[in-house]
Amino acid sequence: MKFMEKIILFNVKDAKKINKIASQMKIKVYEVNPMECGGTLQDIVDGKKIETAPSTIAPSKGLMLMCDVTQKHMDRVLFAVKRDNLDVGYKAILTKTNAKWSLAQMLLHMEMEEKNQSF
Repeated sequence: MKFMEKIILFNVKDAKKINKIASQMKIKVYEVNPMECGGTLQDIVDGKKIETAPSTIAPSKGLMLMCDVTQKHMDRVLFAVKRDNLDVGYKAILTKTNAKWSLAQMLLHMEMEEKNQSF
């Protein structure tokens, strides 16, 4: 079974530029509406629109979530993001573990990782 490469963007300021970069590699990019981010990350990746309360998610940064993106394409996307100094906030890969998390859990985890690395 072949997987489709996807990038899910949540609250990313340079989303149009990310889309342009990814489209050159035939990677689908989806911008997610914060009001439809209930459920798990896997639900979001699968395109399920599960409503959530607006106060549930108030991230300080955006999130670029890569799903089934090949290593070669991931390297190219990340290189272009860095080269073009794009504001994407957090960058993550969908895993078996975090696929079960809510978007709020993922953002909290990313914030904690960032704080642990900044000492």
